[in-house]
Parts: sequence; C-alpha cells; structure tokens
Amino acid sequence: MYFQLFALLVILIGIILVNKKRRKLPPGPVGIPILGYLPFLGKVPSLTVAELAKKYGDIMSVYFGQYLVVFINDVDLMKEIGKIDVFLGRNQLELMKPIRENCGLIFLEEKGWQEWRRFTLKSLKDMGFGKNSMEGLIQDQVEDFCSFLKRNVNSPIYLKDPIEVAVINSLWIILAGEKYDIEDPEKREILKLMNEAFSDQDILGITAFLPWLARLFPVSTGYSKGLQCLGAPLNLGKTILAQHKEKYGPGQEKDFIDLALTKIYETTDPASSFYKDVGLKNLVFTVLDIFYTGSDTVSSTLGWAFLAAASFPETQWKLQKEIDEVVGREKIPSLMDKSKMVYTEAFMFEVLRKSSMVPFGVMHTALEDAEFHGFFFPKRTILLWNLYGVHHDEKHWGDPHVFRPERFINPDGSLRKDDHLVPFFTGKRNCPGDSLAINEFFMFLTGVLQRFNVELEDPKTMPDFGQRPGFILKPPAHKLMFTERSAMKCRLDKAG
Repeated sequence: MYFQLFALLVILIGIILVNKKRRKLPPGPVGIPILGYLPFLGKVPSLTVAELAKKYGDIMSVYFGQYLVVFINDVDLMKEIGKIDVFLGRNQLELMKPIRENCGLIFLEEKGWQEWRRFTLKSLKDMGFGKNSMEGLIQDQVEDFCSFLKRNVNSPIYLKDPIEVAVINSLWIILAGEKYDIEDPEKREILKLMNEAFSDQDILGITAFLPWLARLFPVSTGYSKGLQCLGAPLNLGKTILAQHKEKYGPGQEKDFIDLALTKIYETTDPASSFYKDVGLKNLVFTVLDIFYTGSDTVSSTLGWAFLAAASFPETQWKLQKEIDEVVGREKIPSLMDKSKMVYTEAFMFEVLRKSSMVPFGVMHTALEDAEFHGFFFPKRTILLWNLYGVHHDEKHWGDPHVFRPERFINPDGSLRKDDHLVPFFTGKRNCPGDSLAINEFFMFLTGVLQRFNVELEDPKTMPDFGQRPGFILKPPAHKLMFTERSAMKCRLDKAG
C-alpha cells in the first residue's frame, strides 16, 4: 500500500515538474516520467509526428526519455533556424561517444565543423565531386550496371546490392583512389552492417534516447548490434588511412585522403581540428560519413525511382518518350541533357518528395540557451526537421499521398521548383553532396530507362509507398523485371 502511494506521488511530482519546465517551451504532448513520449510514437514515428504537428503547430516540443526534442514543422522556419549559429550543434548518440568523440564532418561543431566543411567542399570539388569532370566515372558505373541488367533480363531482380555497388564505386574512387571491392567478404560485410545501422529503428531509437536501458539490455535493444555496426567500418577507415600514409608523397595527391593528409601534415596549430592525431581521427570519420551518406541515400533514391517507374507504366512511358526525343538511343545520356528534360526532373523531384527517405534530417542541438520565435530552447535541446511533414502537407500539396510528377511542371511546360521540397535539408548544415546525388540520380535513371523497360514481378500486387520506421528509409523489399527495349516496347505502346 505504502509503495503504491509512493509510486503515485513520484509520478505526480514528475508530471508537475515536466509541465513546469515546459512553460516557456514550445507546445507539445506530455509523456510519462522517465520514458517521456517514446511509448506513444507508434510503429511509424514520422506519421505520429505529422499528426502531432497538426495539433501543436509549427514548433513543437516533446520529451524522449531524458532528452528535450523540438520538431520544426514549417519549411520557412527550417530555413531561418538553419542559418542561426547557436542551433548548429550536433547531438551525438551515447553509443558513439566512446568511439567518435564528436569527430568527423557530420558530428563536428563550431570551428572544427567550419574547418572541415570548408576543406571538404573545396577538396571534393578539386577531385571532380559534383562537376562534369566526374561524369565519366558515373557513366562507367551506369554501363556496368546496364551490363548486369542485360545478363539478367526477364529474371526477377532485387536491386539493392547491385545498385549500391554501382553508386559506391564512383564515390570511393574520389575518396580513396580505388573501386570498392564488393567481392571482398570483409567489405561486403561492412556495407551490410552500415546499412543495418542506419535503417534499423531500434539502433536509432532506444539507444539514442534511453541509453541506460540500452546498456541494461544490449541485445534486445540493439545496443550490441550498434557497437558492431560502428566498429567494422571504423576498422576499414583505419586500414585505408594506413595504406595511404605508407604511399603518401607531397605533391602527388591522387584522392581526397591524400589531400587531407597534406593538410594535416602542414598544420602546426594545436587548436586546429587538422592537428596531428586529432586531424587523422577527423579524416577517418569524415571519409566514412561521406562514403555512407553519399552512397546509401543515392542507391535508396534509385530503388524508389525504379519501383515507381515499374508501378506506374504511364509515367515510365513518358520518361522513355522524353529520353528518346532529347537523347535518342545511340548516345549515353549526359548532364548536358538534363536541363532539356522537364518531365524527367519533375519525376526525380516527386521521388524525392514522396519517399522522404530521411524523414527527420540529422539531429541539431542548441549550443547554448537560446530563444527562437518567442520560445526558450535550453542548451543541448535536440532539434529535428520534420521533412516528412513538409513533403506531405495537404495544405501545400493538395494530394501529397498521390505520386504525381506533373505537380512540378508549370502550365507553360517549364519545370516548377518548389521551396517546400527540401530532401537535402536546408541552412548552413545542409547536405554538401547534393549536386553529386542529383547528377548520379539523373544519369542512372536515364541510362537504364533508355535501354530497358522495368515491370513489377507481380503487376497485380502494388508495393507500399508509405512511410516505415528507420533513419534512412529504403524502398520496400521487392523484385523487378527488366527487359531490353530493343526486344519489347513499353506495355502502353503494345496496348495502343
């Protein structure tokens, strides 16, 4: 009896304290002590948050475990807050702290982040990243991928692995000066672990907001798996770095790692994020950050795109019609063709909008106590951009749950760019690789559909294009059938 009364008193006091703390905070739902609102997120958190945003408005706060989390649900507010330096911190998972210590481009803050972002953008640009000079590398991978499809025509294919290999190689050549050997069992396992780490909700749920519970139950919460997923890629990064240090020669830089080593060896300021061992550690994690975010997001985007083309035959027909008219069948599609292909770009925009692969972006934090639009943000408040909500706002899009590329085409036939489409985030910490991602997306999409038709393995079973749990949302597991266009016209042509 006394224990029950004591427990009730603790709960009541907890609720009172939480409500008191929230007086200056943005509005939002009240959870329960210790766990906060985590038990009420449901199976698909992005859908739950989108519904909560309708009730609590453009700036909404909620406790996840012991952490205060603020969701920004309006695109204009995202752009505004993303430019304010005090909100440019990064929240690092407890799981990562013993390993990363806020190292690498994604998790560095303030001066260190500025130094590495500036260096990374310049170096990747010098190496051809996002420029036409990289076009040949991408075209080579498109050719290899089309050769793979040709060997497997009329056979159901699960595209995940072959797409990832094709996308990874063009990026890994710039970073490390070599192709990513997917036949190497160790590298294949590392790629698998990295995919699981970022697509598994448990790893980015309980371990993020209830680290004490994760440590108590490491297997069931995914904590042990998370450590494994972090450890294997780190060993790969260290191995690649060691190989580069052995072969390094000043003035003979061949890739991003070589350029970074030159910068590190030339740095004499102990306060710099490039200084000696600190610089080397930042280099390892920056390479891994670029490698994974640059490859997994593009390969997942292509997976969604081919699934959409197979699911909506009329859309596929329009894409192929434009490819034939602008590029033809003889030459390989190039980046010079993109500006002339309005429907193709509109289709790409719609894939990015509908999939919303990173529904909440990457966690920001407030570096100090701050105010924004009349609300108080305590130091280390976590901020998340509700990208899924923006991309599926009925007030703006009208029919957001319908796949309709035409929404991005003006009445006069020109391309309509919409500022509510923010797949690469917004603000000072937006994705530095957006130009490469778009270029790869365009060249793989047009290069494949120029030569092949794509159909669902079972046309009677439509895949689910809705949201699902995870940090990076991959398309639903599915198999597609590819047929050479020279052998068979599109189904709509046949029907006509």
